[in-house]
Amino acid sequence: MILSRILPVFVLVVSALCGGGAFAQEPLPYTARAGLLAIGEDPERPDVEFFHADYILTGADPATRPVTFLVNGGPGGASIFLHIAAIGPMTIATPGDGSFPAVPARLEKNPDSWIDFTDLVFIDPVGTGYSRVLPGPDGALGDPKKYYAVDSDMHSIAWFIRQWLTVNNRWGSPKALAGESYGGQRVAGLSQILAQDYGINLNRAVLISPALRTEIANTRYSVLHPITDFPTQAAIAAHYGLNGEPTGLEALEEFERFALNELASGLVKLGRSDEATTKAFYDNVAGMIGLDTDYVARKRARIGAQDFVTTLLQDRGLMIDRYDGTVASENPIPELPGLNVMDRSLAVLTGVLLPPFMDYVRGDLGYASERNYIPLNLEVNQMWDRRSAAGGPDDLALALAQNPDLKALVVHGMHDLSTPYFLSKYVLEQSVVTPEARKRLLFGVYPGGHMFYLQRASRTAFAQDVRAFYEGIK
Repeated sequence: MILSRILPVFVLVVSALCGGGAFAQEPLPYTARAGLLAIGEDPERPDVEFFHADYILTGADPATRPVTFLVNGGPGGASIFLHIAAIGPMTIATPGDGSFPAVPARLEKNPDSWIDFTDLVFIDPVGTGYSRVLPGPDGALGDPKKYYAVDSDMHSIAWFIRQWLTVNNRWGSPKALAGESYGGQRVAGLSQILAQDYGINLNRAVLISPALRTEIANTRYSVLHPITDFPTQAAIAAHYGLNGEPTGLEALEEFERFALNELASGLVKLGRSDEATTKAFYDNVAGMIGLDTDYVARKRARIGAQDFVTTLLQDRGLMIDRYDGTVASENPIPELPGLNVMDRSLAVLTGVLLPPFMDYVRGDLGYASERNYIPLNLEVNQMWDRRSAAGGPDDLALALAQNPDLKALVVHGMHDLSTPYFLSKYVLEQSVVTPEARKRLLFGVYPGGHMFYLQRASRTAFAQDVRAFYEGIK
């Protein structure tokens, strides 16, 4: 017996073209539904239930219509962020420049929704959204902590995907997986786990601002993190006019060149160069990232994200957002250089999204629950067992090598200091070495931060790129 708890569907008809979005065509009818799916390692004895929201194109052939499963990160994050800020048919109405709308926010049709080219299944992992553990045979709730770990989390998502495909008769459909931030780590691990343990070969994998699992130590002796942080820092400095460099994507090539040459060479030669050469090196680095030379020298040109966000605009009494360096705010406690209060993606955005999402789920999707919907569970994050190495670049490399039908797209915001794009690019280019697999590994960078899709132009460009990436899927 396969257990499924899905409420009756609610049908919506929307247009894929709304206010100059990515897709111009006739309105697309789709079925939208939200509910709980009970799952477990043994489908006969489920021990957790996952909340999910599905969008299925009406009348499409399931043999050719892709279905994409989507997860957010944290760990401890529900899928609300991708659901109503980026990819779902409805999205929060924003100014489009990366800033948040005034609250209470409102929803509008999303002209850049992926429903145009794929069915969508938004997944909330255990402990997030409405997803919870089920009572055991004795009536007592099970312990959710066993799912708060790298491996068990990935396998529980794999169980969900397996069960969803069975319940919905979609095993024959092309399959894709998309994940943001820690969700990118999930995608990397699941691309290999699904094939190896569940007989599910993915056709597409989309890693959005991925926080890939790497074994690269960030010590005072390491040069890799300063090198891979540098292009993002220089791009942010350019945004504020602090280095005289261009502000668009075309500048990244020069920033990467500097990082791999002058910066890398200078870092490894520190202590071996003469005083004049060392001074010139610090001057060049400082000029590129908009900081004072003396400060860069004291840090030996190793400028961490927290140092950068609190120092770049400190003469203006401002600090920048680690998740989006284009956003600057007054520093309420300037004497505390480690303050994280302006990391809005962990605090303010949740409060922007949740009210309209709750009305949407209860009203339009017809799903009501007495449970609290948890968009970001910090307790889960603090309890997370990170000891497994799963979800690293080698997992994705292995999946690409083993599965010739798999293509992977890795995308970032160019102003994101929390998951710098150049680190992902570096580790994946080092991991994916077979020529055929490299042809199926693609990268994209967009103006904006960790959630670059809050900039409307970036969201539109991203949607267009993903649509092209899905072409030929079968």
